[in-house]
Amino acid sequence: MTFVRLHEPCWYDRNRDGDGEPCAEQRRRMRRVLNRLAEIDWTRLTHAYGTAENIPDLLWALASDDEDEVEEALSEIIGSIFHQGDVYPATVPAVPILAELASTAQHRRAWILATVGMLADPHHTWGEEADEVCEAVRAQADRFPSLLNDPDPEIRAAAAYTVAQCGDRLPVTLLRERWLTEDDPTVRASLALALGLRDPAGAADLLADALHEEEPPVRVAAAVAIRRAGLPWPVGAAEALAGAVGPEAELDYVWERRGEALDELVGEADEAFVVDLLGRLFTAAPPARKAAAYAIGERCRQLRSAPALLLPLLGPALHDLDESVRDKAVGVLRAAGPASAVYADDLARVAAGWPAVVEANGFTAQQRAVEILAMLADPRWIDVICVVWAGGHEVRLPVDKPRFGEAVLAAARGHLAGADHPALVTGLATLLEEWGPAASAAVPELVAALPVAPARVAAALAAIGVAPEPAVPELLVAASRGDVRAGVALWRATNDVEPVVTAVVWQLDAGPDGHEWRLQHAFDAVPALGALLPRLRSYLTGVALETEAERYAQLLAARVVGELTGERDVVLPTVQAVLGTGWWAASAAADLAARFPDPAYGPALWKLLDARVAPPGPAALVRALWRSGVSPDDLAPVLVRLIEEARPRGVLPLLVEMDARTASPALLDLAERDARVITGGVAVDTAWEDEQLRRELREAVAVLDR
Repeated sequence: MTFVRLHEPCWYDRNRDGDGEPCAEQRRRMRRVLNRLAEIDWTRLTHAYGTAENIPDLLWALASDDEDEVEEALSEIIGSIFHQGDVYPATVPAVPILAELASTAQHRRAWILATVGMLADPHHTWGEEADEVCEAVRAQADRFPSLLNDPDPEIRAAAAYTVAQCGDRLPVTLLRERWLTEDDPTVRASLALALGLRDPAGAADLLADALHEEEPPVRVAAAVAIRRAGLPWPVGAAEALAGAVGPEAELDYVWERRGEALDELVGEADEAFVVDLLGRLFTAAPPARKAAAYAIGERCRQLRSAPALLLPLLGPALHDLDESVRDKAVGVLRAAGPASAVYADDLARVAAGWPAVVEANGFTAQQRAVEILAMLADPRWIDVICVVWAGGHEVRLPVDKPRFGEAVLAAARGHLAGADHPALVTGLATLLEEWGPAASAAVPELVAALPVAPARVAAALAAIGVAPEPAVPELLVAASRGDVRAGVALWRATNDVEPVVTAVVWQLDAGPDGHEWRLQHAFDAVPALGALLPRLRSYLTGVALETEAERYAQLLAARVVGELTGERDVVLPTVQAVLGTGWWAASAAADLAARFPDPAYGPALWKLLDARVAPPGPAALVRALWRSGVSPDDLAPVLVRLIEEARPRGVLPLLVEMDARTASPALLDLAERDARVITGGVAVDTAWEDEQLRRELREAVAVLDR
């Protein structure tokens, strides 16, 4: 193959031969390695952005004497062959060149060397080629020991890390010998972690001494190494570590596994050590107190036992003299889940200050406090946000789905009664709309507030499912503009099908520009859509249309034709086609497959489940299989797996509906284990979602075991 080099590299090696002249041997080595690039057909290899034909030029650029050019090329190489931890076919042949450049490049050698080490580290690297890439790194192991003696401490630190990733290809004595002579704290920190990884038992005494006697970076690294190796904590370990925690003592990124050192230690160490350590940190300087608070949040996100164990330590931080510590404590409570209720009064005090800072950029402690109260269904959040709305600030609801509660509803009704400010009425109507039928008691207040914000109040009434006489004109306007929900409310209230038909026709006419979420509401009004049968039949093409809105129109057609005419054989091909798209409409298609069961749907349903594609609701797929005749005993393990994969939506009600009693032991294990099931998603919501899942798991087990 041929390729165009960006330039011929400068071979001047900055005084590495001792006399300022180019090092001839290094020059020859570099030429030999880089010239071998032409022996590889890079066009047949791929990386994160497609073909790897650009990699030779980038590797040549790493030999440049222009530091900016080297930095740019290295960044692009990493982004291509080591993209966010993924490795690719093009990564493997690049490894020997990078290993050579770690010794002979003029700039960024430490960065290059650390990258090579990460490519062999399973905590940084994944993908189908990960094992082959790791082996490629270890095949270069003989290149790295000499770098332990490099004049540059950054390179020595990276060398300790990379040598450790080579496993038994290199003797651990290399690390021990360097430890005896090394005097740079950053390098000693890397060596401590490397020795803990390679020889945990043999390094136990060394690490214990380092934890007590070394500079802070080394003490922190020694503590992490002790925990990772599963070694017992030396006497006084918590006190020694507490005195070392600080920004200047953090792990190098290459050695991180789960965030910063303190987060890892608090997240994974035994309870006694964690409580001792945090207790000491909360009496230290403000940066340490903030770090301790944040680490509590990390453990609360991981373990169900953490809030009860650690939140009592957080109380003083809510009254800390340092504002940043107080703010951090509130942020931790936001992530701690329902257990934060023990501090509800403190949170209400903080939340009361939100109106004064509502225009601040970013999240404030006051806003976070309002969010927590909303998640707890504590009505005091309503009082605060109503002050904000009444002040003319059109802020959104504090959380996507504020918890419903009778006390919260009563507070909302109290503020809505007699309200005459548009922003206030709009905000409260939006909240009541979110709650839907559960907010039906607020209909009188909504009707009274109709003149203040007609469209918003009408939307809330439509969501509740009612159409009081004063709201009819506004609901008719909404239906004429495609608001199917308004049309459905009018139909239910008056038996007049025209508004809902008008709204559905509007959405159908919009075609690709329609709103699938609005069309979904038409599924609740199938008996009212008989007049649209001729038009809807035209959507049953057996081929999925291009957009989600059009696919929902196809599914609405299938539902109407299937229910009103009983012609299920006409419906089946189109439902199968939409199932095959594997996107959001596939969930609605699965619902139809359950409503009109047929074994013919089976292959498409199983394919979607096996592919584990995110958008289709997996519970809907399983329900369709069950309705088509698959045994609950065969489906129960599939549903349990979905919960284990943190995809529980709709799964537990289905298990109960199927009376899948064989799933009960597995559900109980998931409910009672300490490790959270829900760990992904929005970080501040995971504990809340997991605790909700835990309650639902226990309720499902109670029903199944009756």
